[in-house]
Order: sequence, then C-alpha cells, then structure tokens
Amino acid sequence: MTGWTVRQLTFGTEAGRYFSHSYYDIPVWDAAGRRIAGFETAFAGRPPAPGDAVGVGIVEADRPGSWREIGRSTAWSWQQGPMAQWLPGRDEIVWNDRIAPGSDAFVARIANAEGGETRVLPRPVYALDPGGRFALSLDMARLDALRPGYGYALHAAPALHPAPADDGVWRMPLDGGAARLVLPLAEAAAFVRARLPLRERIDHRLRPRHYWFNHAKIAPGGARFTVKLRWRRPGHGWNGTMGVSLTCGVDGADLRLLARASSHVIWLGPDRLYFWDEMRARLRMVRDAPEGGEEADGLPDAGIGANVHLRHLPPGTDRPEGWVWDTPYAERVRLLHMRPGAAPEEIAAFGGHAPARGPFRCDLHPCPDASGRRLALTSLQGGGRQIHVAERA
Repeated sequence: MTGWTVRQLTFGTEAGRYFSHSYYDIPVWDAAGRRIAGFETAFAGRPPAPGDAVGVGIVEADRPGSWREIGRSTAWSWQQGPMAQWLPGRDEIVWNDRIAPGSDAFVARIANAEGGETRVLPRPVYALDPGGRFALSLDMARLDALRPGYGYALHAAPALHPAPADDGVWRMPLDGGAARLVLPLAEAAAFVRARLPLRERIDHRLRPRHYWFNHAKIAPGGARFTVKLRWRRPGHGWNGTMGVSLTCGVDGADLRLLARASSHVIWLGPDRLYFWDEMRARLRMVRDAPEGGEEADGLPDAGIGANVHLRHLPPGTDRPEGWVWDTPYAERVRLLHMRPGAAPEEIAAFGGHAPARGPFRCDLHPCPDASGRRLALTSLQGGGRQIHVAERA
C-alpha cells in the first residue's frame, strides 16, 4: 500500500472541454494547498494557432468539478500552458497573454483569485522570485521559432539574430517598474563558447548557430537563477546535447557554467541542483560552485534510468522526506514515490497517453504543494486532458 489516493478534479472530455495545469516546476498550488491554477482548452491533438484562446482558472482540490475561470489568454503551449501560477504570499494568479489580438508581443496579466480587473506587466513571466519581488522573463517568440512547443505560436516568423545583445533573461518587478536585461544572449553565448573544447569552439565559429534561452528557475532565497542556453544551426535539427545549463546572480553578476546536456533541472536549496544528464544517461546532483557544477550527494537511490520529471518532497527544503516522479513517453504513464531508505512505490498508472512524444503530448507533470502531501497531475486517461490530485494520507 502506498498511502496515496488519486481523484479527478475536472471533467468535460465528452463535451470537448480539456483542462491542464502548468509545468511540473511551476507553483500551481496556492499557499494553503487547496486550489490549483490551470487552463481550459476546447481542442486537443494539434498545436495551438496564434488566435486559439484558453481559459485561465482555478479548481479546488477538495471539490471535484469546481473549475472557475478568471481570465483568458492566446499565449500558451501544450507543455506549459500560459504559465498560470500563484504569486508568492498573495491571493493572486499571474499568466501570460498577448498585448492585443493579432499581436506577437507578449505580456503578463495578474488577477485576484476571485477574478475581476487585472493589471498588466510589460513582459511575459517565466519564473517567480520566491519572495514575490520580481519575475524573470524570456523571449517567448524566439523560443517558439527555435524550439516549438514551449514558446507561443506566432502570426509572423521573427527576424532571428544568432545571439542578440539586446535580448536574453530579463528581471521584471512584480509591483510595477521597467524590466531590466540581466543576461544578454550574446554574453551567455560568448561565455559558453570560450569554455567548449577546441574542436567544438572552432565548429561554432565556422558554422554559426542560433542561441536561445529556456527553463529559467530561481533558487530558494532568490539570489541566483539557472537557465538553459540551447543552440542549433539554421535549417538543421536539434537534440538535448546541444546546450548547457548556466547559473547567474539575479543581478546578472557571477555567471557560471553548471553542466552540459542537462535536462529537467531543479534547485534543491540555494546551492544544489539535480537534473538528467543527456550524455551520461543518468541523474546527477551538483553544487553551484564558482568554477562550475561540482558533484554532490543527495539523490534518491532508486535506479532511475530515464529522463523523468523528478521532484523532492516537500518542495522548498534541501533535506527531502521523499521523491516523486512520472515516467513519460509511454502510453501507460506511471507515477512513483520513494521515501529515504525505501524502495520506490507506484502511486498510480494512467493509460491512454498517446501520442507519447511531440509538442502536444501529455505528461503527468507531478507538481507538489508546499507540504509535499498533494500533487497536481494532468492525465489523458479519460480520453482528454483533465486535472487530477494525488494525496498522501
């Protein structure tokens, strides 16, 4: 017996109503662990078009069928939705949207959980400071052009500079004020190229790449962030080995190379991070050291041999009481849990997860609340995307 129960919270597949929560590392739970922020779509099985709108709303974990819409958006992806998430310490939700219909300029909107009038931030939100002071923002148009499935669908293809000096990671106050560019793409690309092996460095010079940022995450305490720097040659394909994870101060100082070919990077406290190493095909824990990532201990001894969505429980602590992960890329997706010193146990398995790959696949993306006793999940088991909650006794 695992001690977990699973229940479905949203419904409507037969009526063409589908619900999802945002990515597994995004704070979709309110502080009390009662409400989940998510989004509603009216179709499935194809990429979103620029004019396709979703509803942004809330479902209560103790009231199945309680979905309530508080806003709309035409800036979203299947993997992360419109990034709908709770502002730390506030009863407010922020999500991304277009500045106006027909535009490819993106903003963020903030509304009270009860709905009503919203206020607007000048750039889209990617990651929130745990202290609720600021957000990090990325160029979601560039992301869509170079890595479809994570940015937002565009009306017109953007002009792409290989590594612009006037765009990159932006720091944006949540209570007003101008956003500030803290890590330009040109600076990050030059920093990484100088640290590549000589043969790769020459290849980057002779056969130019386009560089882009994805997956920004702020460390507990709010002093540093990590971000993926990816690259690809124009007109060529891309794979997970073409990129690195960087860490940097939120003021743009002290840029560091954390690891190459890293995937699903999560902070475990202010100076340790864990991720899947694409080249070594294994999980790693590293310390965010001045000279780069240093091997560290603390990973679960679970024999995980795949690129899973791994989270420590409870979140926000560097001494985990457990770990949870889903095993994606299969028609039957398993959700597992492990306590320190114990063997992994299956919480549940969800069938019907096809297509297993592609930009509109559905992963469970287990997202824990602050206590680590509840997980938000999105599953295709009933034929369409619906939000579930797994709860530990």
